[in-house]
Amino acid sequence: MFIGRRFMHSLRGKLIMTALVCLLLPASFTLIAGDYLTQRIVRAQVVDNENKSLELTEVYLSTLFDNMIRVSNGIMFDNNINLALKENWQRYKLGQPDPAQDALDAKDIGHFLSSIASTMDNVYVTVLTVDGHYFTNYQFDLYGGFTPANFLRMPWIKTVEMLPVYEIGWIGLVNQYTMDGKGTEPYLLTMARNLRLAYATDPYAYIVISISEAKLGEIFKHDLGRQETMLLDPDGRILASRNRQRVGQTFPFPEEVRRADVPLTVRYEGEQFLLSRHDLDYGGYRVVSLRPYKEAVGQLHSVSRLSFAVQIAATLVFLALFIYMLRQFTKPIVALGKAAGAVEHGELTVRSGVRGSDEIGRLGKQFDQMLGRIEDMVGEIRAEQMQKRKAELAMLQAQINPHFLFNILNSIRLRILLKGDEENGELLASLSGLLRQTIRRDGEFTSLHEELEVLRRYMELLNFRQQEKAVLIIEAASDTLGLRLPRFLLQPVIENAYIHGLRQEAGTIVVEVVRREIGEARAGAVAAAEADMRIVVRDDGAGMSRTTLERLRTELRSQRGVSSSDGTAGRLSGIGIANVYERLQLIYGERCSLTLESEEGEGTTVVIEIPAEPPPSA
Repeated sequence: MFIGRRFMHSLRGKLIMTALVCLLLPASFTLIAGDYLTQRIVRAQVVDNENKSLELTEVYLSTLFDNMIRVSNGIMFDNNINLALKENWQRYKLGQPDPAQDALDAKDIGHFLSSIASTMDNVYVTVLTVDGHYFTNYQFDLYGGFTPANFLRMPWIKTVEMLPVYEIGWIGLVNQYTMDGKGTEPYLLTMARNLRLAYATDPYAYIVISISEAKLGEIFKHDLGRQETMLLDPDGRILASRNRQRVGQTFPFPEEVRRADVPLTVRYEGEQFLLSRHDLDYGGYRVVSLRPYKEAVGQLHSVSRLSFAVQIAATLVFLALFIYMLRQFTKPIVALGKAAGAVEHGELTVRSGVRGSDEIGRLGKQFDQMLGRIEDMVGEIRAEQMQKRKAELAMLQAQINPHFLFNILNSIRLRILLKGDEENGELLASLSGLLRQTIRRDGEFTSLHEELEVLRRYMELLNFRQQEKAVLIIEAASDTLGLRLPRFLLQPVIENAYIHGLRQEAGTIVVEVVRREIGEARAGAVAAAEADMRIVVRDDGAGMSRTTLERLRTELRSQRGVSSSDGTAGRLSGIGIANVYERLQLIYGERCSLTLESEEGEGTTVVIEIPAEPPPSA
């Protein structure tokens, strides 16, 4: 997450995101708008295709129904048939039956019906008189207890009886009554009309014409996939369908059918279907079509999806090329940024290596030249600091208090004159050794052993001047005696403990030196993880107040020299604790530390932590 946030705030990230926004927003809008318009066009095309398909189906059905009407007209307007039917009706009405004539009529009419019905396949024609005589072109299911006379008991016969002359009654589905379709076709689609005299109110015969619903189902065999085209009656009953099991059932969307003047979508069997409707001129029948919407738009939609995929692919290729080129253009800027980051962490030797004839190339060259000049300047400053440090050390080594030396020499001289004992000779030897160490010019560093020897001689000289003796205790580990440290590093600390801690009275000063492994330095020390020599100087003197201690610590942090609060003189040099710390800083930099701890009446502790070996430049 951090890397992503850093990338977003980089120049390269901002350029890439800007490009993405400028490219993807218009492209997305174009694709969405194009897809929306394509959907509308596809839907309009699908609706148009469905309408054309229904119109074609309507033509087939209309032709079939027209043929049925033509057959009925042929019977109705045939004079011989009408004459035979009228005579038969009158004989039975007058109670004068003529079986021989009836047989002759049955033969002639049956032959005529077969002839006129031969123009159609699977058409069943029945001519039925009101007194129960019938003539057919088919064999009926006599063994099933059916005769065409049964039509007179059907509920729909009353409707046909009330029809005006020449009107047709579209009965719809009736149960199978022929031997041809027994067991295979449960229904027949039927129409009927009556025959009556011009002056009579009651008909004398009926014409019943039926066709197999399987014949109608053949019209819908052109349906593909899950598409279903059905013929419905005004009550929504399915009269014909490719799926024979649906015949006789009620269409599941009656309300939608009434509103389907314009094709609409319905949810059927868990899927969206397109519902279309066309009305026929026969019996209020309707042709409806249910087609899966996805299937309807599939082929057209595939073209749209292909176009969409091509646009997406083109956009992605363009973005990839753009990002690649942008990375190439911004690579010099990234290199400059990395070089600047390295410089920020102190690596002045790094160079960007960016070159070129454009603005970024010239900037990279100037940046590298500037780093070269800065590196040269830093080298010069380091050399000047080294010279300054050596000069200060020489000055510090030469800073011997003349007044102090005079007093000591005068005291020794008087004691030698008065007593002439060996003790005075020893004091003189201590003084000579101290002076010898002071005026040495053979290096800035000395061994810990030699530094501790200087401290012992210095304490002998201090005790010589006073009535009450101060005790110096040295506790140095054997592995530390050969370690090197700056010359006269501890003398100012001992002097400060004697004068300000013990106040030139009896007391104890302890010097502890241990070698510590890297990483053992106590928390809070500056760069303490690199300090591996720890020097502790503590006394049991008067200590100092919390206010004085905080003031001294503040002066240490600001690396300013400290003089005694009461202006006390008599020290070997004018170096205070702050001067010691400043000297350490000049030599070791951040790899050293000096801390003070003190309580009033409990003494003072000074802790110095430095590397065991001098720096290479020393």
